[in-house]
Amino acid sequence: MKTIHRFFFILLAVVYAQACTTKPATPLADDETILDAYWMLLSLEGENVPESRDNRMAYMRLQERENDILGFAGCNKFSGKYKLTETSLQLSDLASTRMSCPYIETENKLMEALRSTTSYRKSGDVLTLYAGNKAVATFRAGNPDQVDTDLRERQ
Repeated sequence: MKTIHRFFFILLAVVYAQACTTKPATPLADDETILDAYWMLLSLEGENVPESRDNRMAYMRLQERENDILGFAGCNKFSGKYKLTETSLQLSDLASTRMSCPYIETENKLMEALRSTTSYRKSGDVLTLYAGNKAVATFRAGNPDQVDTDLRERQ
């Protein structure tokens, strides 16, 4: 009887130790989601985005908890809502501040690309937005506070 108790005690200890150290069956690693990351704009409709004079890059961020999209389009901040599935992405209620700047044409193109987005594809740290079958914008995961000047070259 003591042997059976010892066996169950050891088995229970092993199971408990395993439970404390195992990872969930389907972890959401950073490379598996597009949410809660800063996506720095690299190109619009296949053309590289011109560098700004003040080294501020346009970016977007899809916030998981609120289903909000927040970002910076080059001159103006923008916000809105998103709906996300495994492959589809729709952005709605997009609004922005209205400052004038030398990059307004690029900013307008970005806002139109965001409004027309129907799906996305992520490969590593690169995110591409599509309107139908057409790629409209490409982003790379990054940090808007620490702009890497050769970020576009690594595309």
